[in-house]
Amino acid sequence: MSSTRSNMWKAARRETARALTALVMALLVAFIIVLITSKSPVETFGTLLSGPMTSKRTIGLWIDDVAKLTMTGLAFSLVFQARQFSMGVQGQVYMGGLFSALVALSPIGPTAIGMPAAVLAGMAAGACYGFIPGYAKARLGANEIVSSLMLNYIAVNLVTYLVREPLVAAPGLLSTANFPPNTIFPTLIDRTRIDLGLILALISVAVTWFALYRTSWGLKLRLVGHNARFAEYAGIKANFIMVSAMTASGALGGLLGAMFVQGQAYGKLLVQFEGNLAFEGILIAIVARNRPLAVPVVALFYGYLRQGALIMGIRTDVPTEVIAVVQAIIILLVASSFKFGGGRLLARLKPAKPATATGAGA
Repeated sequence: MSSTRSNMWKAARRETARALTALVMALLVAFIIVLITSKSPVETFGTLLSGPMTSKRTIGLWIDDVAKLTMTGLAFSLVFQARQFSMGVQGQVYMGGLFSALVALSPIGPTAIGMPAAVLAGMAAGACYGFIPGYAKARLGANEIVSSLMLNYIAVNLVTYLVREPLVAAPGLLSTANFPPNTIFPTLIDRTRIDLGLILALISVAVTWFALYRTSWGLKLRLVGHNARFAEYAGIKANFIMVSAMTASGALGGLLGAMFVQGQAYGKLLVQFEGNLAFEGILIAIVARNRPLAVPVVALFYGYLRQGALIMGIRTDVPTEVIAVVQAIIILLVASSFKFGGGRLLARLKPAKPATATGAGA
């Protein structure tokens, strides 16, 4: 038992060192780019590092990003645990946002059950949209990457059409009418975007962790992800587990869609409302090694850098294109699974231990 805990702590320290080293390297590269492109590089880089903490509003934007990044990171982590490479979270977010909006704008919206009904409708729509590529792979052998990406395309364009035509609030606008006030998430801190979505994200982390590590379904899912053929020999229905994992991931994506449209940021359905944030969950899942409890920690740091880069683009002379380059470098370095190469060299430099004399005189 003690050896198991010791190995866990060693692994945790190794992963922490890897992530921190990669983060420092990314920031150094970012500083070099800022040094080349900015007339006042020190002040500009300071804005990157301190921008999210400069006001109550920017802190609210940061935490709101963290909640949403946590949800998309969880959705990707769940399917990656089953070794399924579905890219369909974006489509699930759009379908979740659409059905949440339909409920919020319906006669149910102004009633007492308007908010939970809209959230559940979003989750159900996302779950159905996650089920489709899973079922297509299990029954038809369809590639989940291709099918989920095509479903993303359909969802984005469907929502765009509906918001511009039948659901538009007024000609020329790119949004629906405002939702009834009781369907919009209440704020946790006044005059910020920190709302009920943060609580839902934390609950989702706990539920996902419990489902993966404290239920038989989670054990079967991890076994399927580790070795699907062995799981089949053990009597586990691998196809069922795979489809259910993609469906559960879709429910998380649908919940994220509800968090977008029912949150303080919007309170209505807009064209392109998620701003491609859903795809950034891939980075969160990779860095967190698909571990639910690590997802919000990674989202916290990445969300800070994300907001810092956006603020730097607004307040400084660094062009927007350079901001994109800096973000890409940070993603590449932080997400890289490198190992420290000096370990073997140090081991060679150490003096060899004298061999124990066994069987002397034999």
